[in-house]
Amino acid sequence: MRIGVTGASGMLGARLIIHLSKLYEVFATSRSKGLEGKNIEWDCFDLTNNVLLNKWLNKTKPDLVIHCAAIVNVDACEDNVKMATKLHVEATKVIVNYLDSNDGKLIYISTDSVFDGKKQRSYNEDDLVRPLNIYAETKLMGEKTVLSMNNGLVLRIEIIGWTQEGGASFSEWLLKSLVDNAPLNLFHDVHFSPLHIDNLSIIIGKIIINPIFGLYHCASSDSISKYEFGIKMAEIFKLSSSNINRVSVDDMEFKADRPKNMALDIGKISSALSYDFPNVEDAIKLMKRQYDKNSNLLN
Repeated sequence: MRIGVTGASGMLGARLIIHLSKLYEVFATSRSKGLEGKNIEWDCFDLTNNVLLNKWLNKTKPDLVIHCAAIVNVDACEDNVKMATKLHVEATKVIVNYLDSNDGKLIYISTDSVFDGKKQRSYNEDDLVRPLNIYAETKLMGEKTVLSMNNGLVLRIEIIGWTQEGGASFSEWLLKSLVDNAPLNLFHDVHFSPLHIDNLSIIIGKIIINPIFGLYHCASSDSISKYEFGIKMAEIFKLSSSNINRVSVDDMEFKADRPKNMALDIGKISSALSYDFPNVEDAIKLMKRQYDKNSNLLN
């Protein structure tokens, strides 16, 4: 099988190409080249250039594309609606059109941020979407395009793990602040369901072998507040949590509004896959084991 991966130098994309290149031909694309290895072929270009994107698709002829590329800086999307729309919506349409015309499959990596966050329990796939910012709105528009195709799968996710170059993700920033004993303001009123990128890569590997289509939430088996997550990370990494301040997201002045509850219900995907979904603590413990093997991960 020939698999295309967009955003392949990002946190999830990098992990996917390592995992999938053991079994498949992987065609990786991003603005800059990431991890290299056997069965990995790189093409670096701007994904919002439709001519270059079509050229890449026709050249690599993927049976499946895993579309990870996104502008994950939520406030940056507010500043550049056009760019967010080009990447999340228009580029997705190009990929959908190619795959639909060639009997291909698409796995679209979406977000847990498409809801308004007012529900008291975890969100399931049938809950009404109401994006509060441009990032979530454009990602949702991309979802609709994928769900209109023959073989499209949308995975709404929230992930933690190690980035290729270190230090860029929420979990890495938090850990570095704990190690440096730097002040940390963490939200007690924002809840999420983070899944480790290694677990998500395994899940996607399972889906490639036994495809599912449609809309699925793919996250940890439970949820936690950002503040509790920080306390739990300090506990597992055996670091002091005295530098963590319990604050409200309402006190922040972000450009983009953010939902308070991003917890996802994984009942649907749990029924579809034979996989024991880990909880949040499991995800942090996996990060700790990886850190113990390579303490340079934060550098």
